[in-house]
Amino acid sequence: MRVGAVRPEQASAAPLVERLAAELDVAGVAYCHFKSNRFLRRAELAETDLDLLVSRRHVRDFRRVLDSCGFVGAVRPQATSPPGVAHYFAYDAAADRFVHVHAHRQLIVGHDRTKNYRLPIEEPFLASASKTSVLPTPAPAFEYVLLVIRMVLKYAVIDEMVWTGARRSRPRPSRSEREEHAHLRELITRDDVDAVVDGHLGFVGRDLFAAAEDVASGTASLARTAAVGRRMETRLQAHARRSPSVDAVVRLWRRVALSVRRRTLGRRGYRLDGGGAIIAIIGGDGAGKTTALREIGAWLEEHFDVVTVHLGKPPWSATTYAVRGGLKIAGVAVPTLTGPPAMSRSRPGDGGDPSATEYRRLLWFACKARDRYLTYRRASRAAASGSIVISDRFPHPALRQTDVPQIARLTDGDDRGRLLRWLVRLEQHYHERVVPPDLAIVLRLDPLEAARRKIDEPHDYVVARATEIYDIDWSGTGAHVVDAGQPPAAVVAEIKALIWASLA
Repeated sequence: MRVGAVRPEQASAAPLVERLAAELDVAGVAYCHFKSNRFLRRAELAETDLDLLVSRRHVRDFRRVLDSCGFVGAVRPQATSPPGVAHYFAYDAAADRFVHVHAHRQLIVGHDRTKNYRLPIEEPFLASASKTSVLPTPAPAFEYVLLVIRMVLKYAVIDEMVWTGARRSRPRPSRSEREEHAHLRELITRDDVDAVVDGHLGFVGRDLFAAAEDVASGTASLARTAAVGRRMETRLQAHARRSPSVDAVVRLWRRVALSVRRRTLGRRGYRLDGGGAIIAIIGGDGAGKTTALREIGAWLEEHFDVVTVHLGKPPWSATTYAVRGGLKIAGVAVPTLTGPPAMSRSRPGDGGDPSATEYRRLLWFACKARDRYLTYRRASRAAASGSIVISDRFPHPALRQTDVPQIARLTDGDDRGRLLRWLVRLEQHYHERVVPPDLAIVLRLDPLEAARRKIDEPHDYVVARATEIYDIDWSGTGAHVVDAGQPPAAVVAEIKALIWASLA
């Protein structure tokens, strides 16, 4: 936790959660935190998600409050969320945590893969809610009935039992679910439960619900668990999206597809449904850029689909490899690009055309410009799909020596023949297609301090690179300047605030 963040034991709730609850109350929105209230404090501290049931009548007001609190909508790639469920995120700088709201307009229950059934009791469920903490919660009897039915549909379906049995285990609620079940049992009476079932879930009935309680407590046999699961699916068919057989096929398919995706694509975070963004971190050696990128990446990757690119050192394309290979085959030493080349000052006609070695070096600048464009294109496509792209360095127009066209500058703009003119145009052509990022953050540090920090690089080299960043007047360039001389935690906190302000 960063310096200045609110410690859990010092707060009743994360500041942003308190603000959200207060503004929803002012707006008169009917809502409640509808499940897992045994662990409500963790949700209010933003340690877990907020599962909020919102009345259909107040959805617009609810969204307006979320917007005023800085929340943005997000979707998980290739996920199949049940109808009436939306995800929103906002960053609470005071607590240094994201607040993740699951907003439900319907009580959709079922297996985690499909959520096939709706319990049409939203309005009485909300009417039972009261506020004993920061967020309102439903009456314990309503929450208990919902939990029992959820557990049956989650663990008592045949394919789940087979899948679990194949791993030599038994389908049963998790430890936290059993604790929640026991906790709610202490808060209710038999009459409370019967009143909810008789008054709002008559199609389930007392007899089936009593059997479902045994399944939810983990005390039912396998045969009885399977029988209760089949009966519950039958009783809920009028409120299902699919038949039990079709739902079982869909569950199996999604289980296999999810396993394949995780092995091939890895974990995919949420994408912003309003579109992603390209965020560039610009800074010289010693400015703490690497540390900041690592911290920001870990911060965002906890929830979002993040793509990291390096526009300062873009990966080589096939064309670049081919050029390098061709030069090696020709027996030509391939120059490096660490520092500006020493170009000839002579002019055509007096034996002063650039030498073959100089042309090779300029060709490498052109190849690097193309690779930079290709990397940018990949980043732009990811951002257009809702991902957050973090770029290490960026060809900002204010720069003159780093990550920007170099051929014309290094040759002083001299007209030295068709090949040189073509190389100049080619490099500029690729850079013209790289537009400024959605957010540019400049880490500005005194050059001497940069050299003191970066002891593994030559002193003059570090000073020269830091001086370019330090001497530029960044006002009016669209970039946000962060004082990199601050403690690292303060630098990261400032960058986080800038990033979320641009996304929200």
